[in-house]
Amino acid sequence: MAYTKKILCAFPFILILMLSSCTTTKFESAWKDTSYRGHIESIMVVGVAERLDIRKFFESEFARQFKEHGVNAIASVNVTSSEKELTEDVILTAARKHGADMILLTHLLSIGGTTSYQLPKHASRFDTYYDWAYAYVNGPLYYTQGSKSVLLATNLYETKTETLIWSVTTKTVDVHESKFKIIKSKSKAVVKKLRKDKLLR
Repeated sequence: MAYTKKILCAFPFILILMLSSCTTTKFESAWKDTSYRGHIESIMVVGVAERLDIRKFFESEFARQFKEHGVNAIASVNVTSSEKELTEDVILTAARKHGADMILLTHLLSIGGTTSYQLPKHASRFDTYYDWAYAYVNGPLYYTQGSKSVLLATNLYETKTETLIWSVTTKTVDVHESKFKIIKSKSKAVVKKLRKDKLLR
């Protein structure tokens, strides 16, 4: 009986620890081209990050999640030369060469702040948006372990037309978790949302 009481008394404390270690992602905004009726069959994942290890993890984690849904997913880091600057032309050439009908572009918007984000006009085409995203991420913004929240943007483009099909912004509350757990949480939520929006079978 005394042992049971100890467990019951400890339970609230254990629950608090469990809740405080959670990494949760919610959607701040979402947009879809309602005229689009296709599904993602093959996709190239592009993570725009200031560090190569973060980019690799972004892309490999997203690719893994897509593959679980039967999609032929390619991480751009595996099919683009490290000797060349990763420009929109390099990405588009690689995507077409490897038969990716879609390109998923994801990048950091802000850390720990309350920055609001509206889909910019130049986001409608991959070529104009990628240049902006690359400059933005490589500016004075960095992933820092221990931040309270991370805001990221994710855009889906049709490779053939380079036009925007779908876009979301996500806010991940990490409560002192690592950047890699943030990416896992975000990628899982995004793929689930794509399925809900009928872009994944």
